[in-house]
Amino acid sequence: MKVVRLFIASLWLALVLGSCARPPSISFNGASLSPEMKSITIRNFYSDVAAGPANINIQFTEKLKEFYQRNTRLAVVNDNGDLSLEGTITDYSIAPIAPVAGTGDFQQIAGQQRLSITVKVQYTNAKDSGKDFDQSFTQFSDFPPNTNLNQIDASLIDDIFKRIVLDIFNKSVGDW
Repeated sequence: MKVVRLFIASLWLALVLGSCARPPSISFNGASLSPEMKSITIRNFYSDVAAGPANINIQFTEKLKEFYQRNTRLAVVNDNGDLSLEGTITDYSIAPIAPVAGTGDFQQIAGQQRLSITVKVQYTNAKDSGKDFDQSFTQFSDFPPNTNLNQIDASLIDDIFKRIVLDIFNKSVGDW
């Protein structure tokens, strides 16, 4: 019986050590990049919206570059990257949501306001064109109606951009 246990333990140890012989194909940030992928080109995004900060496209582009630099081994290059991202901010809108009764007859006021941002992205994978996509990503953040938007605008945009960047990352290299 002791010999059988020793054999099973030896077999288990051999399997565990044998699986360590090659590098793992997973990472803890969700990126699933093949070893031949070495660079990414992130072109400046354009703004096709009349509202919002004047430099909203620059803010988004920099947040996207920073995220890929921090969470992948890819070098961000100006041209001819193995991967490429470019696009346009196509929507920046504020809309009332959650109506509540007002003071007059049949009057309603917004109980919340919603800031929504949409970014259209073209992703190109030079090594595998089957993974290319052209897709819009939308996120939003709610805020009280009596809040001065100028006071919270930067934090709302930052929060929305973080979520859009994560969506783009997961779609492009996260294999979600």
